[in-house]
Amino acid sequence: MTGTDTARNSNKKKIIIACAAVAVVAIAAVCIIFARSGYLATTMRLLKAEGTVSIEDAKGGTKPVSDNLRFQSGEALNTGADGLASVGLDDAKIVTLDHDSRAEFTKKKKQLELKLTKGALFVNVAQKLKADEKFEIKTSTMTAGIRGTTIVVYQDKQDNNRDTLALLEGQTVVTATNPDTHETKSITLKAGQQVKVYLYSDRTEDSVEFFLKQLTEKDLTHFMYEMLNMYPGLVDQICNASGWNKGDLQNMLADLKNAGVDLDKPPVGKEPEKPEEPVNPEPQKPSEADPEQPGQNEPEANPPATKKKATKKTRKKTTKKTYKKTTTKKKKKTSSVPSVPSGWSKYSAGWNKTYGRRKIYIIHQHNEIYKGYISGRWVDLEYEWEDSDNDEYLVFYYGGKVFFKP
Repeated sequence: MTGTDTARNSNKKKIIIACAAVAVVAIAAVCIIFARSGYLATTMRLLKAEGTVSIEDAKGGTKPVSDNLRFQSGEALNTGADGLASVGLDDAKIVTLDHDSRAEFTKKKKQLELKLTKGALFVNVAQKLKADEKFEIKTSTMTAGIRGTTIVVYQDKQDNNRDTLALLEGQTVVTATNPDTHETKSITLKAGQQVKVYLYSDRTEDSVEFFLKQLTEKDLTHFMYEMLNMYPGLVDQICNASGWNKGDLQNMLADLKNAGVDLDKPPVGKEPEKPEEPVNPEPQKPSEADPEQPGQNEPEANPPATKKKATKKTRKKTTKKTYKKTTTKKKKKTSSVPSVPSGWSKYSAGWNKTYGRRKIYIIHQHNEIYKGYISGRWVDLEYEWEDSDNDEYLVFYYGGKVFFKP
């Protein structure tokens, strides 16, 4: 090999090394650009923020809220009474925090943990997790392993803020441990089921109990309806998974909107009482509003030959028919009183009472959970105590409006 050939080979090596270095620099630059933009699949970022929203960093301080803000492990998200916020955990996992709520985010590589400490959250996992991925939803009493589901976790205000988990799609295993007895139990939930955990300190066995409930389209909370209104594409998936009727679910959404409930944003406090404008007045039946019915005047259409006698007979027949129809109406009104479902009791202070321009029927379970009768169905009611001249009484709310006040 001549000196010229050696020089040429040396120049080729320098060119190859230089090209490789440029390529490495280019790849690094692209990675930095994508990392700064916050669009990596493994990056947690803020997708939506409405109303009062704040972020706590791992040291307890606050971070300014901005579009596409990146979340770090150990941070917490807070929403005020008028707040609503959505976080993309990655490209396939979205979490939405209800108003007046708080959730903590912890992430280590492919291990993700989300802890609800207040309020409610909605989780939609569009793709099933891979074998090496782990995603858990935690509360103070339970842990749920998430693989590919649509789930709602919330503190039930009607049950002393008891942690509640509702599975709308998919399947999950819920585990609970009693901190006093160290007893651990698990239960598998299927789509359309809801579970609450009860912990007991007065026993060593069965100190953990699950209360399982089969949900229907009418049992969802305002927040669940709000999420389905926000993500209408999930309605088909959830109905197919849970067996719910899509038409009934859409009718429930329409009924809430017709009742004045704004599902496009979280309710802000409770609206003042308006007796003259009931929450959801029962429509008047034409037969009750108008006493004249088809066929009622038929005797006058063909009068008998003798005019005087015909008039008397016609009046008698008309009186008899009117009397019979009036009796039938009374029976209808009596039968309109709703039946009490099994396991429930009448709430005496709110049963068959008149409020505004409608009849009120309220039932309860152990004076802790209450339902009201609206448009032919039982719906969940919220309530709070009020004082008046040293007397306490319950005020019930539905859809953020006063349903009944003694």
